[in-house]
Amino acid sequence: MKKIFPTRKKGISFLSKKWILAICLVSIAGNTPATQPPKSGKAYVVSNAHMDTQWLWTVQTSIIDYIPRTIYQNLALIRDYPNYIFNFEGAIKYNWMKEYYPLDYEKVKEAIKNGRWHVSGSSWDANDVNVPSPESSFRNILLGQEFYKKEFGLKSTDIFLPDCFGFGFTLPSIAKHCGLIGFSTQKLGWRKKPFYGDSKIPFTIGRWKGIDGAELICALDCGSYVHNFKDDDLTRDNDLIQRVERDPMRTAYRYFGAGDRGGSAMPVSAMAIEKAQVSGDGPIEIVCASSDQLYKDYLHSGKVKELPVFDGELLMDVHASGCYTSQSAMKRFNRRNEQLADAAERASVIAEWLGTLPYQSKTLTESWQRFIWHQFHDDLTGTSIREAYPFSWNDEILSQTQFMQVMNTASGAVISGMNTKVKGIPVVVYNPAAYARKNIAEAFIPTDKYPSGIKVYTPDGKETPAQILGYADGKAHILFTANVDPVSYSVYDIRLSGKQKNTKTLITTANSIENSIYKVTLNSNGDISSIIDKRIGKELVKNGKAIRLALFRNNMSNEWPAWEIIKSVMDAEPESIKEDVKITIEENGSLRSVLKVERKDGDSKFTQRICLTEGAADDRIDIITDIDWATKASLLKAEFPLSVSNKEATYDLGLGNIKRGNNTELAYEVYAQHWADLSDKDGSYGVSILNNCKYGWDKPDDNTLRLTLLHTP
Repeated sequence: MKKIFPTRKKGISFLSKKWILAICLVSIAGNTPATQPPKSGKAYVVSNAHMDTQWLWTVQTSIIDYIPRTIYQNLALIRDYPNYIFNFEGAIKYNWMKEYYPLDYEKVKEAIKNGRWHVSGSSWDANDVNVPSPESSFRNILLGQEFYKKEFGLKSTDIFLPDCFGFGFTLPSIAKHCGLIGFSTQKLGWRKKPFYGDSKIPFTIGRWKGIDGAELICALDCGSYVHNFKDDDLTRDNDLIQRVERDPMRTAYRYFGAGDRGGSAMPVSAMAIEKAQVSGDGPIEIVCASSDQLYKDYLHSGKVKELPVFDGELLMDVHASGCYTSQSAMKRFNRRNEQLADAAERASVIAEWLGTLPYQSKTLTESWQRFIWHQFHDDLTGTSIREAYPFSWNDEILSQTQFMQVMNTASGAVISGMNTKVKGIPVVVYNPAAYARKNIAEAFIPTDKYPSGIKVYTPDGKETPAQILGYADGKAHILFTANVDPVSYSVYDIRLSGKQKNTKTLITTANSIENSIYKVTLNSNGDISSIIDKRIGKELVKNGKAIRLALFRNNMSNEWPAWEIIKSVMDAEPESIKEDVKITIEENGSLRSVLKVERKDGDSKFTQRICLTEGAADDRIDIITDIDWATKASLLKAEFPLSVSNKEATYDLGLGNIKRGNNTELAYEVYAQHWADLSDKDGSYGVSILNNCKYGWDKPDDNTLRLTLLHTP
């Protein structure tokens, strides 16, 4: 270890113990605690070494350089300054300490045991809290707390996010339901404009009410986490005094230390704290605090009810707007892992309940741990250097593979106990969702020739719609309608023989597609110019408009390009994609029909498939979009100008939903999980737009929703 890092302990100049002792002796002689004037306020100064697991470096640099830097420097400060308390978040970082620096890790554990090194943040890592699903956020805390309990015999009590790109309405609810008591950040100071009168924050210290009414004590005016104090009397520090005076309860919560690359506070900061404890004679009390001490003090004092309350979101205005979309592949990988993890766990529970296979706890936990740390707020958000992402993609794909293996193995164990005896070929359909579904299932059925026909029967012996898509490599590619119960396995009977009934009701032309519910018409650009709901004769597309891919050029952001989408870019009129448009009928079956639209913009290629079914999810129009993207300095959105009108739209947060209005300077690009809905203000009709891996939305007017697909500044 010393050979690899020969200068690590010499990298910071620490004052000797003798000199510190001399200061203390002189201070005590000059002004004993008994003669100090009463204090009119209290400042909790919270040391930290916030460390980005990946950002302008890769995870290798974090492990090789920043982890040991944080260990050595803070253990030295703990040794030399008896009032110094260090706070550090992210269980995965402690896990790396244990794996790569086991001897030093034992020293860290001793410092934790002695109350000098505080475990902050509760989670596996300091992850983004908007793009990850609520289930991921719960798991992030669960994995962190389980590690802390096992390794240190304790649990953390707070959400510690000095650096994160906005905070959604679900965070207080998630934290409260996990037994946490407080939350701190300084990031809201990065808002460009004031949100509450002339302030960027609703309060300095108060209560934040979440989407279900759960409350969390919050410190929102914490200052820069790389701040360091001077060798002055902190009880007279102007910044701390001003922070105390801004708070109605005359209390301040102030970060200090190092940031992004780990490390520690400068020794002068620790020395200033020692002097404040012994000889400070100013108007405020200084407490070198654990990250959760303020919350505990308020809870114990019974003064929590006196704190102001904020009920709503705490999103950024500009510095986060790009994070919902940057690095599109990461968003796709993450969503897929969240879905596969859920499906694998449910399959494993069923298999264990049936007694056919033990629950695969170890593999599932390791797979969660491997991908969930990539939800870190500079990783999943798309704000790290490109060299970092091969590490991220590798972990994401490994976890996907393991979740798939667990799901397949558990499903095989479940199916082994089922009665699969049918007249034809049995196909088992697994529905991991917690709700009943009627949708298309796809299967590849071994057969020695192209089938002359197909019939599919449900578990209760009724024929269900089916369609042959093709034949290759000794397998028939088929579709059939599966109508399945929540969290269930169902056996379907596939018979590849005989002639199919001519039950076709789907109508497909060169530019339209129609089932019993909708008629969808394309214009010459391949955009959807009309959707008629045939049940009531209602046009869903706004008159003179089209549902389209909307391209915004000159997507400029000179300061923080991956993080930000500038409102003026979105306020401009976007272009349609209309170069080399080609529309073809790709499928024309009795169960599903598909129109395929191909087009270009420069070197970028776009393929969209507009799909309708008859006998499955018929009230849903699927638009499958594949893009080979090579367009620089541009923003791409899917634009939905609708005939319904409302000043507010409803957005899915995963743990409930929220209504938001049209674009403003403070909220013009907002996040959501799986869907957004625009319904007429009288509630008579609405349109919901679902997606499989996108998170950024905007609403430019009463009739339009736009889903952000790609962001390349």
